Amino acid sequence: MKRIVMVLAASAAVGGAAPAPAPQANYWMDVATASGMGAGMMGGGGQPNMAQVMQMMQGGGGQVMHSVNLYLSSKQKPAAPQASHMIPAGMRMGPSLPLIAPAAARPEPRSDGVPANFQPPKGKMLIYWGCGEHVGAGQPTVIDFASVAKGKMPAGYAAMVAAVRAAQPPRQGQSAGYGEWPNTRDSRPVPPAASLLGAHKIEANYAPPIAFTLAQGQDFMPGLGLREAGNMPSGAVRLAWTPAASATGYALSMFGATAAGDVVMWSSAAKAAAMPNMDYLTPAQARQLVASGAALAPGTSQCVLPAEVAKTSPSGMVMMIGYGPEANFSDKPKSPTWTTKVRYKTTASVMLGMGDMMGDAGPGQPQPQQPRRKRKFGLGDLIQGATGLPVGN
Repeated sequence: MKRIVMVLAASAAVGGAAPAPAPQANYWMDVATASGMGAGMMGGGGQPNMAQVMQMMQGGGGQVMHSVNLYLSSKQKPAAPQASHMIPAGMRMGPSLPLIAPAAARPEPRSDGVPANFQPPKGKMLIYWGCGEHVGAGQPTVIDFASVAKGKMPAGYAAMVAAVRAAQPPRQGQSAGYGEWPNTRDSRPVPPAASLLGAHKIEANYAPPIAFTLAQGQDFMPGLGLREAGNMPSGAVRLAWTPAASATGYALSMFGATAAGDVVMWSSAAKAAAMPNMDYLTPAQARQLVASGAALAPGTSQCVLPAEVAKTSPSGMVMMIGYGPEANFSDKPKSPTWTTKVRYKTTASVMLGMGDMMGDAGPGQPQPQQPRRKRKFGLGDLIQGATGLPVGN
């Protein structure tokens, strides 16, 4: 008998406990704030439409926009799926938001936002990095597009690509049941004064009831107010912003061109790096980036764009992200029936030399319709589509 017990114990030790069953439903809520010239273009994903471009040209540069993207996935799939997110009154968008699966996506020639007849650029790409009045030794890294076309990459480029990848929310086709917002039925913009605080409930005929409450500190992150804070005699540009209390780190980048048409890229990373990751990152990932020098610490409020970069591309576009917190909920700690993940970020952008020329948009100004986030479109997408180079987004 003793031997049998020992054999059973050994078998259990080797086999281990049976894995817990996966939740019946998973719900993701992506919460973004965007300010500056990129407001309305970066916050809700998707490419900017003409209304958004016109708003920027008519003085919307200083506005702060909020956006929310909702994703529900489930193991169940009824014949007539119905799902809604019951929202708190503070959102000022009515009692609920419908969660609808998009129609089957039509095949497109390209999904990176670059025209099908686009020709890869000629010339070079100059990559700089680091905050400070002057660039460090060994800069810039020069990439010759003609060499890239032949499969030749400069030494060390692989190490420059962001190694941290953002987790992706549920997508259509990954589960039996799926719904998202915004969608074709409802893509209203989130009001400027909206608040997420309060009780949230998701009801669907293909998922168990989901309920959670967002408390103080779990609302939209504030706008960063990225701005030029003056030029130094050397030509370097002081960039300043208002730190967000809940930010876990910051990253800045600039994209521009020389007079000869060469591409210019810069990042605030302390070491050689291409474009920073402008997506949602977990607090642990952000801490990793801060520790390695790839991102700036949460309390940072300024960065100097090196003189060499500012002189090379005096009209470049500077973008930044404040990585935010993350909230996770479930109906029970072990073997949950459902899980919910709420992610936050705040982004901002400014064009060098523009100062406050774009003006501020008051809360009374109409906001463009929130774009559906079928796929995030950002500067990294443009660069990657144009050059074929991975940029780590």
